[in-house]
Amino acid sequence: MRYMKTNVLLLGLLTLFLISCQKEKAPVDYVLFSGKILNSKDKEVIVYTNNKSFEKKIPINPEGVFNDTLRIENKGYYRFNIGSESTAIHLKKGDELNVSINTTEFDESIVYTGNASEINNYLAKKYLLNEKLNGTREGKKALFLKEANEFKSKISEFEKEKNTLLASYTTLDPEFITEEKKYNHYDYLFSLNNYENYHKFFSKKNNYQVPEGFLDELKNIDIDNSKDFNNSISYQKLSSSIYKNLTSNRAKKDSIPYYKAYIEDLSQIKSPNIKDNFLNNIAHLLSPSNINLDDFYNLLTNASTNEDFKKRIKQKYDKIKVLAKGKPSPNFDFENYKGGKTSLADLKGKYVYIDVWATWCGPCKAEIPHLKNIEKRFHSKNIEFVSLSIDNKKNYPKWRKMVAEKELGGVQLIADKDWKSQFVVDYAINGIPRFILIDPEGKIVNADAPRPSNPELLNLFTELKI
Repeated sequence: MRYMKTNVLLLGLLTLFLISCQKEKAPVDYVLFSGKILNSKDKEVIVYTNNKSFEKKIPINPEGVFNDTLRIENKGYYRFNIGSESTAIHLKKGDELNVSINTTEFDESIVYTGNASEINNYLAKKYLLNEKLNGTREGKKALFLKEANEFKSKISEFEKEKNTLLASYTTLDPEFITEEKKYNHYDYLFSLNNYENYHKFFSKKNNYQVPEGFLDELKNIDIDNSKDFNNSISYQKLSSSIYKNLTSNRAKKDSIPYYKAYIEDLSQIKSPNIKDNFLNNIAHLLSPSNINLDDFYNLLTNASTNEDFKKRIKQKYDKIKVLAKGKPSPNFDFENYKGGKTSLADLKGKYVYIDVWATWCGPCKAEIPHLKNIEKRFHSKNIEFVSLSIDNKKNYPKWRKMVAEKELGGVQLIADKDWKSQFVVDYAINGIPRFILIDPEGKIVNADAPRPSNPELLNLFTELKI
């Protein structure tokens, strides 16, 4: 009897042991992500995929430490950002990844530890290599000013340099190595594709064309690869550029509007994420200056199966319809550089030409000399020139400094909530510079007026007898 009891007890213990072992061997279905951030004024780290199918915000405590579990679905490339800085990481379930960063030298300071450290330290080093080639405007200019064959040789050498770096990490997953080599080649092809336009820009040779055969490597690229589109920014931009060229050529051949060819040809794209991205790329044409607004909106809506996208463009379309010529303009009442506040009502009785800009916006600053010339020419006329900065609060001193240093004239205002300011929202502004013309009664003349550098602006002023 005692023998049987002993056997039962031993059997029970063995069963518990086996269950315990099974629990220990259960696969981990999450990522442990942690880190120490030095000199950061931001309060959170954001981890996300390029297509935003996954996003997780992780708080940073007062000591600069963060940690959390990430319930990711797929192994692959992610990004994490702190404030305006971001970098690529690679994650899979079961990973433990710890990062240390000094935000004063973000990319140069990144060091990873943990069982996913090697693959991510490689990505950090690769990013520094990319910066070395064309991370600065001067570097990019020097690269794209090279003659075609020298340029191709340079970017080919650079691809080899990245692959040599990849080979120096000896324990990487073979599947990852294969993917990385492919993505490094997409970087090469993307640079090749950009060469003609950048060479024109930097050399000031507007009629320049690449030699025959220079772009042959771009032929027969599959632009409908969903995985590569999500994982490689270069592939994403390259496929988008190729698609734009194909549809532009089709529009010219068939003598139809570009947007019509662009949207109609989307039926050939099988990947939903790529189709959604391409639709987003052309959605900016939903603007007050589009004379085919209704047709474009209907085509855009019918082409999309993304309900969030449809909802967003419906809201924008409804706002734009309110911004038609002759409609009352939304009002503003913002801080004036010279003191106090200025509203649209204060300027009633004159035409008002509004420049929506920001100190960080290159194209905005490029318009400043042209705007100054226009202001000088119409100084004594029945028109006020208003420059409305949408810089955020931390750039407020920079705004005041730039107004002073560049001796900006007219009425200099700054919006109260940058992009979220009611006037900006009411005018459906999602890109700058943006120019608006309002008549002396406060009614809209053009909610997306010509830029100062565009001769059409002078034609419009002449037509209105300003």
